[in-house]
Amino acid sequence: MSAIKRELNEVLDELVLDEQALMQLPVVMPVTSSSVALGTLQASSPAALVSGAAEMAHELATVIDKQKLFTVIQGKKFVGVEGWTTLAVMLGCVAREVSTTEHDGIYVAVVELVRMNDGACISRASAECGEEKPWNTRAKYARRSMAQTRATGKACRLAFSWIMSLAGYEVTPAEEMTPIIEAEQVQERPAPAQRKTKTQTAESVSSTVPEPQAPIEPPEPQRITASQCKLLEAQIRDYGLDSERVKAWLHSAWKVESFSDLSPKQFEILLIKLENWASDSYAKAEADSALSRNATNF
Repeated sequence: MSAIKRELNEVLDELVLDEQALMQLPVVMPVTSSSVALGTLQASSPAALVSGAAEMAHELATVIDKQKLFTVIQGKKFVGVEGWTTLAVMLGCVAREVSTTEHDGIYVAVVELVRMNDGACISRASAECGEEKPWNTRAKYARRSMAQTRATGKACRLAFSWIMSLAGYEVTPAEEMTPIIEAEQVQERPAPAQRKTKTQTAESVSSTVPEPQAPIEPPEPQRITASQCKLLEAQIRDYGLDSERVKAWLHSAWKVESFSDLSPKQFEILLIKLENWASDSYAKAEADSALSRNATNF
């Protein structure tokens, strides 16, 4: 009996030693790979995220080129706000206005970029409009709208400029390049002195032809530039006008099918027309709103 008890004690001693040895071993925890997420774009590593972003940039470039959502300025492509918001939607984000304030005719808008699935803010930016030409002479609603447009493009740029760069475009929204666009338009307009020189040259060719009067338009109608076409499209969009109705008016008034067929003189006239049409629409909307408020109070 004592022999059996002795063997049992030896087994128990071995078990205690094994338990103490196990407690001294280092604890090994399983390591899980960390994921990287950017909007709806998710990857298991930064390298995979860049690879996915490059694929998205390729699809984005296809849309921007097909829909002509960029403006060429000094040989570089600057994407308009429509292209930037397209990129944001591809990543599951939308722009949301936070506030718009006005002081001395200058509007300042604040816009934030939020995720659609949980409403989290991932970017915020502010922009102003109304101090520089030609916006300082335009209607209040047009300045307010442009301030919001610029803030939207800037909020998208702060979050996703690196993807726009992967797509092959400049990372500054086209709406922020308005001063350069205006400067290019001034440079591209033909100078009156040059037209006079051409007339004098034509007179010197043949002395038998009576002295002609200076024509209002050049013999060969010149066409406006691509930047000027983009400016017209931006103005129509900011004024809230119907692009198809504007084109129908062009055809009726000048037999012109598209903006690219306009002459510089027609371009200047159309800019004034757009502002007048927008003012009329705004006045009508204000009148309808006033009638609605009066009816409610009554």
